[in-house]
Amino acid sequence: MREQALEAGAELLEISCDSVPVKLAWVTANFEQHEVSKAPLVLSDFWPHGQVSRTYGVFNQERGMSIRSLFIIDTNRTIIHSEESTQRGVLPDIEAAVNLVANSR
Repeated sequence: MREQALEAGAELLEISCDSVPVKLAWVTANFEQHEVSKAPLVLSDFWPHGQVSRTYGVFNQERGMSIRSLFIIDTNRTIIHSEESTQRGVLPDIEAAVNLVANSR
């Protein structure tokens, strides 16, 4: 999916409040070594804990973690699309978002 996003003029970033070692374990478990370039850029919002999530209004204070969300930010740093997952453990539709970016060009 990252390749399609780049072709559409977008970059995929995966951000959560997990620590760097946890993020590394996630990439290792989900992508073979030769596929790591297909993974989204993986960023940690661990410290200051949840600062990025709070800035975007998607930090769940009770659980100490971010709500699964998707933001499309254009080259002017304007949010042109956002959505939150309505089901626990279910990601927003990344493919639809990439298509949205591709069709807006």
